[in-house]
Amino acid sequence: MKKSNIFAYIELTKLVDELKSSSEAGKLKQKLKSQSAYFNIIEPRYFSEGLVGEWESILSVIKQKGAKTNEEGKVVSNAVSNTIDQLSDKECEVLVDKIRVVYDQVRKEFQ
Repeated sequence: MKKSNIFAYIELTKLVDELKSSSEAGKLKQKLKSQSAYFNIIEPRYFSEGLVGEWESILSVIKQKGAKTNEEGKVVSNAVSNTIDQLSDKECEVLVDKIRVVYDQVRKEFQ
């Protein structure tokens, strides 16, 4: 079985480290939004076969609401930011827990 790509490991490490510093209620949503680029750059293809589905599941949740557009049809908020805006604090916590689980599994592949 192939290991996850080192890029996924490094970028997930950065993401999880940033999310650790914002476990206070209400700040997690803002931290997720500020780190939203990671959900666009860490692609499922960077993961081992066993983890592709789990990362895709996280991406489907984090992008489920789609992009927000204005009256003229111009995008004013990308799918990740728009979805995070609509998540409750509890949903943000669940999402972060899922990210940590995937990160732990990727980290084990490199140990």
